[in-house]
Amino acid sequence: MPRSIHVDVIGRGATLLDVLVGLVVGLLAMVIVHQAFVAVDKVRRDAASVADAQSSGAFALYAMTSQIGNAGAGTAAAAQWLDTCPATANIATTLRPLDVLITDGGAADRSDSLVLRQATAPIIATPAAFAAPAAAGASFHVESVDGVFAVGDRVVAISRTGACAMAQLTAVGAATAGVVDLAHSAITVDMPVTSVLLNLGPAARASVLRYDVSADVLRSTDLANADAPVPLTSNVINVKFQYGIDSDGDGMLDTWASAGSSGSWTPAVLLAAPRATLERIKAVRIGVIVRADRIDRALTRAYHWVLFDCELDDKSACPGRLEGTIAGSASGGYSYRAFETVVPLRNVIWNRGT
Repeated sequence: MPRSIHVDVIGRGATLLDVLVGLVVGLLAMVIVHQAFVAVDKVRRDAASVADAQSSGAFALYAMTSQIGNAGAGTAAAAQWLDTCPATANIATTLRPLDVLITDGGAADRSDSLVLRQATAPIIATPAAFAAPAAAGASFHVESVDGVFAVGDRVVAISRTGACAMAQLTAVGAATAGVVDLAHSAITVDMPVTSVLLNLGPAARASVLRYDVSADVLRSTDLANADAPVPLTSNVINVKFQYGIDSDGDGMLDTWASAGSSGSWTPAVLLAAPRATLERIKAVRIGVIVRADRIDRALTRAYHWVLFDCELDDKSACPGRLEGTIAGSASGGYSYRAFETVVPLRNVIWNRGT
């Protein structure tokens, strides 16, 4: 018989060397995946931080431009009468036709503040003429129709001879033959029949609004009602404002001016300025610098910022140009973004000069 051939197949298991090689490969893969995750997460966080800065800057710009665009609403049309009111040193109480007031921060890298004035009456109308003289404390009898005045409205009585007084309406009678009887909080001056009455709208709404920066937070404050500041957005490093001026009286904006400690456009000068000077302010220029909310260790160089630049080769000749540097450090720094815009004073341009 033929001999059978028997072959034993012995299974060979993994050796210790194979196990060690597998562990090394696995650990290397984990390290590579971790490094990739860290790099991708850093890019994500940096992008989110920059996006937050972009959002803060865009919101800050929108909040201010929307209000600047409404500066002088309801009051610019009354500028010729408000021009007879006496000057005061307080923008919150002045009755003169000053719709925009910039207070300089004192240096290029220190934020300015801006105060805007407007009427907030739901029905914007020209000042109502008095139908009869009103002694101090007596009701106003003015030529108007129903719906223009309401209880709680803040009004300004203007005598056109230098006497002006602010009051709040406490009762409004029905219009009779085109004349409305308005009871109000007490005033201390007599108003002749040649006076007019300007409605500023509900006293509870802001008609004098200030924007400023404190501890890198942009705030708005209702000065008319002495309210506490309301925070709007954070990480705002610098806000600068400038007036757009018609310097030669041709009705066109031709230069930019800051509200520095000297010159024709300081708060002290403008609070006492005549209407002809105030009408030369045609626009407001805004510059905002915002910061990301986290440190990027790769950003070790200083950030050089420029606001209100121009195309001239000689940059020193750019009107109102500002620049500065924000220091970095060896451990990293922040990302910054700069925003600029120009807002025409529409109500002032359309309604003044009448």
